[in-house]
Amino acid sequence: MEPHRSPEETVDAPELGRAERAPPQSAAPVSSAAPAAGEDLSDRWAEVQTALQGLIQREQFETWFRRANLRNVSERQACLAVQNAFTRDWLAKHYIGSIERAVAGVFGRELEIVFVVDAELVGERRPRTSGADTGDPARPSNAVQHAVQTEPPAPARGESRLMWASDVPLNPQYRFDSFVVGPCNRFAHAASLGVSENPGKNYNPYFLHGSNGLGKTHLLQSLCYSLLERAPHTRILYLSCETFVNHFISALTDGNLDTFRNKYRNVDVLVVDDIHVLANKERTQEEFFHTFNTLYNAGKQIVLSSDTSPKEIPTLQERLVSRFKWGLVTEIERPCYETRMAILKRKSRERGRELPDDVARLLAEHIDTNIRELEGAVTRLQGYAALSGQALTPELATRVLRDVFSQSRGLLTMEEILRVVTAHFNTKLSELQTKRRSNAVVFPRQIGMYLIRKSTRHSLEEIGGFFGGRDHSTVLYAIERIEAQMAADPRTKELVAGFLNQLRR
Repeated sequence: MEPHRSPEETVDAPELGRAERAPPQSAAPVSSAAPAAGEDLSDRWAEVQTALQGLIQREQFETWFRRANLRNVSERQACLAVQNAFTRDWLAKHYIGSIERAVAGVFGRELEIVFVVDAELVGERRPRTSGADTGDPARPSNAVQHAVQTEPPAPARGESRLMWASDVPLNPQYRFDSFVVGPCNRFAHAASLGVSENPGKNYNPYFLHGSNGLGKTHLLQSLCYSLLERAPHTRILYLSCETFVNHFISALTDGNLDTFRNKYRNVDVLVVDDIHVLANKERTQEEFFHTFNTLYNAGKQIVLSSDTSPKEIPTLQERLVSRFKWGLVTEIERPCYETRMAILKRKSRERGRELPDDVARLLAEHIDTNIRELEGAVTRLQGYAALSGQALTPELATRVLRDVFSQSRGLLTMEEILRVVTAHFNTKLSELQTKRRSNAVVFPRQIGMYLIRKSTRHSLEEIGGFFGGRDHSTVLYAIERIEAQMAADPRTKELVAGFLNQLRR
């Protein structure tokens, strides 16, 4: 079993499961600039892609070569354009031999392979396989389309799909090759891909955490799709932690624990979303502990996602925290500016009308916390422009998305708000999430609840759940308590006002 490595330790080593930490320097030099445009090489590149399909697995081809492009061919070199530096390094490390063989077979001579990075690259031609649709670069081949179109809207019983007990249907748009990779998520993307290529081995369990709307679901579903395309008979049970809890309660009530355990422990891959829901559920934690052990000892892959890291889930048993950290724990962070720009360009292009650079820059500057917000802004802006017949301009975007821009500046996460609170009171987040009732903990906790309610869209139930599983009435009482103290005590009013000003900067 490999020791746990933090994302910071491994982010520069995408070749998961390998001893080497960087691609061989002699394998494939990196072009410093795009070669001069030459003849139209789309047909030759289609031939190379077809040859590659005969050398590597289909999922590997779809993941790494769908958006690649043949930029230029000289007497001694062939230049391939790829969408980011991570893809460049991965190809140079793992597929350089296959690329060299495919290129040599098409051009009749051995050529040195060089790479150039183009962040806005879209593949221009699909490989010419039987029945392949080569006319639409944004669409997958017919073989992949067929698999998507025959997937039922909800999980159906069948060995080549998710197990029938799954409650999370796969979204055909959530594939590795449609995931925009950037510094904030590169390690999580590489880790998810590594799990899909070697389940139950190097990264077991795989624990993915991050705030809402950053791409956790996209990566988990991409992992499932990849597993099923490699091995259609893989038994994947994919469900929310809330479903696990409800099934366990029903099994206890009906006396069907044996049936419950048989369902959850006879799978090849168990994917549980929002595992932090286990907080404050001691009996369910006990059952999940034994389910985890059974699957782990059988070499079955366990994949978990959460809003927070294992150690930050309140009241989670220490033995579960320890086991969740056995394999690989990685975080998806908020997207940086460059990644937001790439997402906006990709999503608008997929919707048929790419955003002009000045409009994309405006959106990327104002919406910086959540990828779902970015996608929603693109859909709304394009829809308005199409219906009104107006051009996509910064002025139109400012008018149409005025409310989004104003809200996004104050749209904070609970973690961000509580970092400010805990720093001021010199306490820890974990202490605010416990049942302690000393004034040194209660007052900061109530302040935190009040600030979250005033600065975010979270419901009372969601806030209570974050604070150790408290109910909505506790949160409401805390808010009313702070409001009463603000009315009676100018110092409390000044303190809260200072927090709000700091959070709005």
